[in-house]
Parts: sequence; C-alpha cells; structure tokens
Amino acid sequence: MSSPVSQFPGAGDEEAGVRQGEFQAAPVSHFWLDRLVEIDSTWNPRSWSKRLFLKELEEPCATVRGLFAGEDLIGYLIAHVVLDEAFIVSLGLLPEWRGRGGGSFLLGDFIRHVGLQGVRSVTLDVRVSNIPARVLYEQTGFRAVGVRRSYYSDNQEDAITMRLDLGLSPAQGDSGDALARVRHDTGGRGDV
Repeated sequence: MSSPVSQFPGAGDEEAGVRQGEFQAAPVSHFWLDRLVEIDSTWNPRSWSKRLFLKELEEPCATVRGLFAGEDLIGYLIAHVVLDEAFIVSLGLLPEWRGRGGGSFLLGDFIRHVGLQGVRSVTLDVRVSNIPARVLYEQTGFRAVGVRRSYYSDNQEDAITMRLDLGLSPAQGDSGDALARVRHDTGGRGDV
C-alpha cells in the first residue's frame, strides 16, 4: 500500500500535513472515502452516506482534514469556509483513539489552517449531552453563544452553538489572540 501522504492533494508542499507525536493532520482526498464513512458510523447516530462525504470532498467551500496515526486515518474534521468565517460541520474520531489528544490536535490544526487564510471566527454546534466535546471546545477557547432547541432529529436534543473569535488575520498584521494561543499550545507550529 502506498503511503497515505501520497494520497493528499499537494503532497510534498505545505499542504502535506503537520505532525505532532504520533499524530499527523492533513487534507483528505477521495482515496479515504470508505474510511470516512467507516469512522462516522462508529460514533454518529445518523451516520453520513458515502454520497454525503463525496459531496463534502467536492464542495469548493468545504475543508476536509484528516487525523492520522501512522498510515491509518483515525479521525476527520469537515468545515465550510466562506469569506472570513468557518463553520465546523463534523468532527469525529474512532472511539479507541478518544482521550489521547488527537481531537485537540486536529482542531488546533484546523484553526491554524483557516486562521492563516484570514478566517476571523469559527462556529460549531454540539449536543448538550456531549460533555467531552464541549470541554475540548471550551479548552480551545470556544464560548457558548446560543442554543438551538430540538436541533438533532434523532432524539430532539438541543445543540449549543459555540464560537471562537480568531481576531485579525496575519495579512492584517495581527495573528489574533486565539490563533496565537493555538500556535503556542501546539509547539508554535504555523506551518499548515
């Protein structure tokens, strides 16, 4: 089997990925479509179809980043980026990899990636009952800004809408407090 890095768009340049310890974060290509579906089915009560993942991979405003351990895709983050705003659509890891820092690393990688592109804010929705995810987001600097009542159709659970303000883009002369904090917390990497 060829290396997963060779399957990434831009392999060999700045888009090839960022490493930290046992983890690597990088763009995900069509090569990983079946694995995305498999990972999603391990945690998502309303698992996405292959068709939905394909749509995200082909969507011009979508960013699909993967979390790798060695040559294995173990998690993903999908977001939509429009102008200076990003919305995290989905973030999921295989259950056996949770609690080991991979989710935090992948989220930090994404924030660095979009922050360097001029994104000023990142928003997401999270289930009220998903305490581990809420803690991760709060530790990253997200704050609750609203509640969507009965948002999830599988059980009518509420969603908390959370937002992270990154501040000014690097092109505007300021990396923003949140982006600077993510760079510091992940060893100063800004090389996504």
